Amino acid sequence: MATENTTEAAGPVRDLVVEAARTQLAAVSAGIRFWAAWVESADRYTQAVGAELARLEDPSEPTEDLTARLADHTRTYLREMTGLPTVAVQHFNSELEKIGRPKRRRTRQAKVKE
Repeated sequence: MATENTTEAAGPVRDLVVEAARTQLAAVSAGIRFWAAWVESADRYTQAVGAELARLEDPSEPTEDLTARLADHTRTYLREMTGLPTVAVQHFNSELEKIGRPKRRRTRQAKVKE
């Protein structure tokens, strides 16, 4: 009798653990996507600013609009930063869909013909 109650309770507990694992996997994956996108964006920004600063060293390059170009690079970087949470949420939702919900197990047992 005790094993029947344990078996009956194991189904919902198992479902809860599987759902928690799915959610955790999707959350970790979305976090990785967030940080990877941040690294890529920060890399583009630092390369652009570095290129602008290198122009200062070259006397043949015009530097009058340096401030405007730096502001443009900063604006692009900040725009990308504000979009990162949306990217992470979309990735989280797509991961949940990709992993899929587990199919419900049959709770009704087949009747034995007499």
